[in-house]
Amino acid sequence: MNIFDSKMKEKMILDLHEVHIIDFGKFKLKSGILSPYYIDLRLLVTFPHLLELVAEVLWEKIRLKPFDLIAGIPYAALPMSTAISIRYGRPMIFLRKEKKDYGKGKIIEGIYHKGQHVVIIDDVISDGASKFETIKPIEEVGLEVSQIIVLLDRGQGGPQTVRNKGYDCTAITNMEEVLEVLYKHGRITYEQLSECQKFIMKTSSNAELKNNKNLPKHKQTVK
Repeated sequence: MNIFDSKMKEKMILDLHEVHIIDFGKFKLKSGILSPYYIDLRLLVTFPHLLELVAEVLWEKIRLKPFDLIAGIPYAALPMSTAISIRYGRPMIFLRKEKKDYGKGKIIEGIYHKGQHVVIIDDVISDGASKFETIKPIEEVGLEVSQIIVLLDRGQGGPQTVRNKGYDCTAITNMEEVLEVLYKHGRITYEQLSECQKFIMKTSSNAELKNNKNLPKHKQTVK
């Protein structure tokens, strides 16, 4: 990433914190554990200028590899994918949360053709398991997953889990970098920094143990 891209990413992190999309406190996660920080990128829909900046940052990574379609994972990544689609004129599809039981009974919305290459976009990645829930129906209709781009890696081993399955998975930034930027600019205290770093170390260690225990088999064909 060049200097311009780095500055753009740093601005994005600061702006996300400014509107509390990146927030600090005590938050109960879906897993039940308490986290000292919380990321809620669904709030991007309220800030068009910030959504545009996120789309630009994502595009700088997406454009480096050929693709035919963009697919956003509901719900947080749908506005991001739409912003990229409109700004850069690239076609988009998206997966429904559930298959329709009426009409054409589709699970994937949009027009696509077998053999096309798809970039999957998501907001965050934790252990990576949920990404396969999106990959499976895309491949079942004959589409090829060319890459998976997430905005933020929570530090629980997700990208490596996905890569272990043979997919190209990249995170634009991670919590370590977010914390570094926010601390450098005086947005968080040293105590907050230390607490978050300890949490990341603990959760990443637990995720590594889990991944080693249930290491997925590699795909026959690497995408």
